[in-house]
Amino acid sequence: MRARYILIAMAACGSPSNPGGPDASTTDASTTDAAPSGPTIAGCPMFPATYPYNVDISTTPLDPGSATYITNLKARAGAIVAEYPGIEYLNVVPQSQPLVALGTTSAFGFDASDTFFHNTGTGATAPIPAGVVYENMNTPNSDHHMMILEQGTCQLFELYAWNPSSATTGWEGYVTWNLTKSEQLPDGWGSTTAAGTPLMPGVIWYDEIAAGAIEHAVDIVIPGEAIMQYGYVKPAARAGGACGSPYPADGFPYGGRVRLKPDFDDSSFTGTQAKVVIAALKKYGMVNTDASGETRSSFRLGDGQKLDQTDMNQLAQLTWNDFEVPTMTVVQSQLCD
Repeated sequence: MRARYILIAMAACGSPSNPGGPDASTTDASTTDAAPSGPTIAGCPMFPATYPYNVDISTTPLDPGSATYITNLKARAGAIVAEYPGIEYLNVVPQSQPLVALGTTSAFGFDASDTFFHNTGTGATAPIPAGVVYENMNTPNSDHHMMILEQGTCQLFELYAWNPSSATTGWEGYVTWNLTKSEQLPDGWGSTTAAGTPLMPGVIWYDEIAAGAIEHAVDIVIPGEAIMQYGYVKPAARAGGACGSPYPADGFPYGGRVRLKPDFDDSSFTGTQAKVVIAALKKYGMVNTDASGETRSSFRLGDGQKLDQTDMNQLAQLTWNDFEVPTMTVVQSQLCD
């Protein structure tokens, strides 16, 4: 499954600088969040309680287009599975973790003051530890995502490349986020997801499954032909869909959310892991953030070797008929892939 995104705003980049701080190309994107709350991971918030992923949508009224969206997802988005081709990992490091030089062709995100910056990646550094693990690290010609969480600062570092040369070279995108802020990229930007969202909050993490509750929405990766071409929903920052496809208007937008119907019956599910996901899908739903190169739709799984795959595979019983679309506001865009 290859992520189909482009860092479309990089042509406007300013002069290079260390991505750990602002440069001449910065613009103010500060927020006024209250004290962090909501879900946590490794002692850090997974963004504030007001961040869209963390908002309970179980009682939000249906979107007027819900039935049409679901009809189109049934026709174009294939089966729903919990067999993501690449397992995601979160590397947790202390604030004292040394920075190392990082080879990347673009660096952007938010500095410690919540100011957005972007540059060409020259002089980039990151707190990459020895023994870092990341998606498909031993599999060439495939998606590679790396995630590092720095404790203390609660800064999240995310990297993407189709085929990096090593853990520290050959990366295509390097994005930084402050987990204590409701940060959203400027309109038009992709990130380590095609939609321009952070990757980490949409992953189904084993520690959450083991604790018995996922307190946020989860990502769903759907076929490109099912994605709206000229619209998206926050916290996504850009539209998707193939330019010139036959589905320019009635696809499902990046950032769009579907929730499991409240009367969905999981009594036939054995074990407990899939039921934890079911509860989250009813309360927080799932968010469309990437285009799949496949004909099916997949959840993103974290620390997959710890998950009971037989239990999780029960999620394949879900069909698009089991979902509905809560009210959402689609941002119009003239951009597409």
